Amino acid sequence: MDSTGTAAPMRREDTARPREAVSRRRLIGASIALTAAAPAWAAACGQGGPAPAGGPAGGTVTQPASIVWLNWEGAGASLEGNTKSVASFAAKYPSIKIENAAQPSAGEAYWNKHASLKASGTSPDVWEWEPQHVVDYVLRKQVTDVQPLVARDKHDLADFFPKGIEQYRYRNGLWGMPRDFPNRELLYNATMFQKEGVKLPTGDWKNPDWTWDAFLDAARRLSKPDVAAFSTGKGVRMWTPWVWSNGGEVIDEQNLVCVLDQPQATEGLQFIQDMIHKHRIWPETLPQGANFNNGQVAIQEDAPAGMGNRRRDIGDKFTWDAVMHPRGKNGKYVAAGGGAGWALDASSKAKDAAWALLKHVTSSEEQIQLCQLGGTIGSRRSVMTNQCFQQTPPKNVKLFIEGTEYLHVDVRVAGWTEVLRVMNEELASLWNGSKPARQVALDIKSKIDPILKSEAQKAGA
Repeated sequence: MDSTGTAAPMRREDTARPREAVSRRRLIGASIALTAAAPAWAAACGQGGPAPAGGPAGGTVTQPASIVWLNWEGAGASLEGNTKSVASFAAKYPSIKIENAAQPSAGEAYWNKHASLKASGTSPDVWEWEPQHVVDYVLRKQVTDVQPLVARDKHDLADFFPKGIEQYRYRNGLWGMPRDFPNRELLYNATMFQKEGVKLPTGDWKNPDWTWDAFLDAARRLSKPDVAAFSTGKGVRMWTPWVWSNGGEVIDEQNLVCVLDQPQATEGLQFIQDMIHKHRIWPETLPQGANFNNGQVAIQEDAPAGMGNRRRDIGDKFTWDAVMHPRGKNGKYVAAGGGAGWALDASSKAKDAAWALLKHVTSSEEQIQLCQLGGTIGSRRSVMTNQCFQQTPPKNVKLFIEGTEYLHVDVRVAGWTEVLRVMNEELASLWNGSKPARQVALDIKSKIDPILKSEAQKAGA
């Protein structure tokens, strides 16, 4: 159970650890030669050569094949739903054998498994990643551009949220498909707001009145000796909204420089630090057992995937709802998130079979059955508008659907693993209050800019 009181297994968005904690050297060392797979893939793209195992160039899967599906959905509803997806896929394609190499959670253990499989020459055919990984893995030539397959099969992408697809595009290719497309927002105890006479936020993306000042005023009035006004984590998707919502950015992806030292970004970082050490509305560590679900946290940052668990755990103890992150004086409403997706490995010897699986698990039917179990919110509009997601509370559940338009996608740059490691190390001084935000930002920039420059040179940018 985490600090929010959710009993679900740890998911990729619930951890502040760097998901790619394996070193860049180790991951690069795990890369494998692709020449053996090139003839098969050339056939899939209509360039001649033998057809890939699992099907001819036309995309009809007819030949026997075995594929490995590596993911971090190895527990709870996600595992149950994926097991059902494997069974329905097997019924449709009985000649294809699927090994569901599910890992318990995202994080270091998952990427260690990924690296070890690649190093052993038995790379998974389909594997889970996030948009922040796209640039590095494309440059290492470890993933397949699925755009030719989309075009060949006339695979309709219209039902997917546009940003959900776009975050996997790079250098004119489409390098993955989204598993889900959540945006992280704030859950709040409406009963507590009303008891303290605090006005309920409207949760309307077009109403600009939910500002940092309004948020801070509410949090101060809600803070009690036995109640934390606010709680969140320290992962990159948890602190970046405070920078973005003030008009700042983390990295200028065009010029490849860190811009956290710019005023709007520094103000966002300082606001985060002040919540902890000046205003004392966000305790770094909650007391044992304290969480949103038992009424000891007034405002909780969260992703929507765990709301089924919250409905169950909160029951009728209090009324709760959802609202976006407040906007800074220099910014507009912004959401973080973007979820995870599926990559088709460049070395796969059964690309048509792997592509068939990728299409299957991202289909509306399979996403809905997983959503019904509480294992995803999906990456398609037809899933997020399905009854499986349109349950209450929160009353303002539509906030998450509308929020897809306000989502700021992950930073995507070469060398992201090392960049994130440096940021996490330097941000420790922000969290503990030992350095002001301006100095933390300057320290991050001084270390990140050389990494960005070096990686750009390697990539030929």
